[in-house]
Amino acid sequence: MSLPSPGHRQRFQGRIPVWPLQDSREEEAILRVVRSRKWWREAGDEVAGFERQFAAFLGVDHVRAVTTGTHAIELALASLGIKPGDEVLVPACTFIATASAVLTHGAVPIPVDVEPDTLCIDMAAAAAAVGPRTRAIIPVHMAGQLCDMDAVLALAQRHGLEVIEDAAHAHGARYRDRPAGSLGRVSIFSFQQGKILTAGEGGALATSDAAIAAETFERHSCGRPSGDRDYVHRVIGSNMRMTEFQGAILSTQLERLPEQLLLREQRAARLEELMRRVPGVRPLVRRPETTLHAHYMWMAWFDPAAFHGRTASDIARHLRAEGLFAARCFPPVHRTGMFSPASLATRGLSRSGQGLPDYAAIRAPVAEAANQSVVWFHHALLLAEESILEEVVDEILSLQRQAP
Repeated sequence: MSLPSPGHRQRFQGRIPVWPLQDSREEEAILRVVRSRKWWREAGDEVAGFERQFAAFLGVDHVRAVTTGTHAIELALASLGIKPGDEVLVPACTFIATASAVLTHGAVPIPVDVEPDTLCIDMAAAAAAVGPRTRAIIPVHMAGQLCDMDAVLALAQRHGLEVIEDAAHAHGARYRDRPAGSLGRVSIFSFQQGKILTAGEGGALATSDAAIAAETFERHSCGRPSGDRDYVHRVIGSNMRMTEFQGAILSTQLERLPEQLLLREQRAARLEELMRRVPGVRPLVRRPETTLHAHYMWMAWFDPAAFHGRTASDIARHLRAEGLFAARCFPPVHRTGMFSPASLATRGLSRSGQGLPDYAAIRAPVAEAANQSVVWFHHALLLAEESILEEVVDEILSLQRQAP
């Protein structure tokens, strides 16, 4: 597919809000921390303050802020007692961290296919994947759309599984009017640059279990209890502590979140209405239990036959060349190089030694198709003027009329 020449004027450049949004509040927060000279979480109160604010926002008792969302999953696995060799069900269609954190912990990720309408984990497939070594399931609220948590929790109860609710895409979303991140025993969030609540990097674990909250503090701080100055290392831990700079920024970003969520809901509904006019484009379906959608990504199936054989990657590349950030859907986690026998062997993992499945033989047809035919748009588009959404659809219709 031909792309615009280097001198081509990008149609959408400079017309969509640049993410992340910031103003004097972030600048004042950073200066406050700089001048305090309390940059470490055990010296200041910015991280602890954000933890309290975010816990109240989620309706849970405790939040543990950490370095990344990936570390939050690793911390959750450790705190729930998941051991090396235990199997953990993960959706095949998700960002790699959901599965890689399981591998890093020494457990065995079992990819499960997803629903075509939502790209959330297919609970019938999850039920079929439960085996004698299955100990946990990590449902991912894909792009801010909530999983069928009733079915997830019922499956967990039947088989004695732990649930780690992956809400990295779902800050502020609600399921039957309950906040995402409050639906199970433990949940995780990411605050990476692109997330709708961001400090560039960072993550969090949320829980109402006091014992888990206490243990996660020690595990995320080199095994030390809060306030320790005598090098009391009670458990095996790592350094996953968030800086005071990140805590301060997240508190300001959290102030903006409710208003942004409402605007994204309005714009997403309008974009869906407009996209349904495009032959071969099928937006994802909103689950009725999702009473508030976070819209971390706006996603739709693009039928290659309706675009002269262009794949999602081709379409997304064209739109990026016009100044609109878009990308194809994630590859199935077990089709990445990370899950090749050679890669697994570098960590001393093998099918014979650790009881790993034959990842090459695991089928996930919906996740495979999504990688070729689903395009997602950055959530900043949903903060733009409504007229820009109409232009985006015009651009897609124009591309549809063009032969490669």
